[in-house]
Parts: sequence; C-alpha cells; structure tokens
Amino acid sequence: MTPARRPEGVRACGRAADAFETVAWRPPSSARFDTRVANDPATPEPTLKELTADLPGWVTVVAGGLVAALMGAMLGGVLAL
Repeated sequence: MTPARRPEGVRACGRAADAFETVAWRPPSSARFDTRVANDPATPEPTLKELTADLPGWVTVVAGGLVAALMGAMLGGVLAL
C-alpha cells in the first residue's frame, strides 16, 4: 500500500491494512442471497382497474372530499402567512 492511499483506508475501515489488503476481503456467505428468480412472482399482482372496480361508489366521493379539504387547509395556511 502506498503512503498516499493510507489515509483513505484509515477513514474507511479504521485500519489501513483492513481496507486494501487481500486478507480483508472474503466472499459473502451463501445464506445472504435469495435463490428465487427476480422476475418470477409467486402470485400475479392485481391491476389498477381490478382494484378500482372492487371499490364502492362512495369511496370516490369521500376521497374527493378529503383532497378538497386538504387543499383548502393548505391554501388557507399559505394565505395566513
């Protein structure tokens, strides 16, 4: 290890020898990795149309009222400043 790189190792690992020596590296354990395939979900996710089709009609009205109330409270707070 060059003397110029020694401060980098001390900042990163506390000891310069642990940062740049080959004895400091070890492969990760096999239990660390998930063996499932990333693009193979266990169950298919429902689409947005399927989720909104199951909601009753009053949910849209209540959600709209909540959004309007929050927007009014934020506008009132800004105008009060």
